[in-house]
Amino acid sequence: MIENPTPPGDEPRLAAVYGQDRPGLPRGRSSLPASVVREEQRRRLRGAVIAAVAEAGYAHTTVAMVVQRARVSRKAFYDHFAGVEDCFLSAMAEAQEAIVAEVMTPPRDAERPSSSRELLRAALGAYLALCAREPEYARCILVELPAVGPRALRGRLKGYGLVADVLRGWREHAARKHPEWPPVPEHAFTAAVGAVAELILVHVSEGRADELPALRDPLTEILLRILDAPLPG
Repeated sequence: MIENPTPPGDEPRLAAVYGQDRPGLPRGRSSLPASVVREEQRRRLRGAVIAAVAEAGYAHTTVAMVVQRARVSRKAFYDHFAGVEDCFLSAMAEAQEAIVAEVMTPPRDAERPSSSRELLRAALGAYLALCAREPEYARCILVELPAVGPRALRGRLKGYGLVADVLRGWREHAARKHPEWPPVPEHAFTAAVGAVAELILVHVSEGRADELPALRDPLTEILLRILDAPLPG
């Protein structure tokens, strides 16, 4: 029996494999509320499916591979998801929302960027650092997700839309501080998201996700040009 599903001191990651050194979830009667056990099962399964797909590829990922990594039963898997596709798409949707929320978390006052350009640079740097820290997620969203089918494409476009909304919000806020900046067409935000995604894809597909933070400054300049925000200097 476990009293704390997530051991203290463990840094949560989007992709997760639960080895024999980690406690399994309780079976039958438990001191944990059923809702806590169910939520922990879902959390483990979402992390495990990202890890499995990143390692084996979506086409070769099976329910057995996911439950082995999550250390939950096959029955528990089907209590939550209809199959690998359902589990994977749920995991990716949850991950995309979590990433946008993390990137949009305002920095502490002492670290708050002093200009609109620096604010964009800081947010982009946070996103690139997160993708470097979560290479399995980056591989899943950019390489594996398109292979799933129409439902996955809709999910990917929704995720891109979340990022476009972030850029749109930044541009609108910056324009209020810089009324001399010209308006930009709506498709510019889609183009900006595509530029970021494609450069990340190149690094991830070549196994160079750890180098992503170095793209912060060149990508910031690219986004400033696409979004018609005058470069400094």
